[in-house]
Amino acid sequence: MSEPLLELDHVTKRFGRVVIAEDLSLAVGTGDTVGIVGPNGAGKTSLFGLISGDLAPGGGEIRFGGRTVTGLDAAARCRLGVGRTYQVPRPFGDMTVFENLLVAAQQGGGLRRRASYTAAVAALERTGLSSQANVPAERLGLLQRKRLELARALATQPTLLLLDEVAGGLTDPEVAQLVEIVREVNAEGTAVIWIEHVVRALTPVVSRLICLTGGKFVGDGAPATVLADPAVREVFLGTEVTAALAGGSLEPPSAAGGDGAAGGERSQP
Repeated sequence: MSEPLLELDHVTKRFGRVVIAEDLSLAVGTGDTVGIVGPNGAGKTSLFGLISGDLAPGGGEIRFGGRTVTGLDAAARCRLGVGRTYQVPRPFGDMTVFENLLVAAQQGGGLRRRASYTAAVAALERTGLSSQANVPAERLGLLQRKRLELARALATQPTLLLLDEVAGGLTDPEVAQLVEIVREVNAEGTAVIWIEHVVRALTPVVSRLICLTGGKFVGDGAPATVLADPAVREVFLGTEVTAALAGGSLEPPSAAGGDGAAGGERSQP
């Protein structure tokens, strides 16, 4: 059996009395697709912070690519191959779309000269933003901003892509376009962990679904199995989660609010 790409080994994180990760263990392999669902305040975005290096765990160990990265910051983990998006896209508004991607490739991915330009162009093409390459980011609409957020993560050339609610606020056709981009990225070998309230975006992509609540995993397995689990249904307070498999949308109460004690909505380089 090959070594996991990402391992969380009994990771714990608290903010005072608020527990956002309680003895969590998780293994994700190269090319895996994992979806994470859960109510607001469950610790989903904070979990991404622990994986990406935005947050330091209070206990446990985090390994990536066979090495311990628990003490490494977000910049160092990004250069190792951990790319992520944030719930609220906050690009450098006075820079063009292409300049945003070049900064991501150089400062986030550690790429230089031709390699950084190649990565930026590839991210542009992959996300369908080529026609907006010279447009200031502040002029973009929501869909384009979401695409730019994804493109910035891709420009760092990640082997693990963390997606934090990138489908939120999009129409069904826009979600379908986003799903296709993520599928293509994964097909090329990039592992994906995707947090999403819009479960219809997850089910066509992920082969494994995890439900997180109160800093603990309460379901982990095939999406249909997890969504049918009584414990998972209880988490969503009676929401008809199976509707997601038929094209519906899972929107737990207060879905418009932030997630986790740390929030986690910030810009990446």
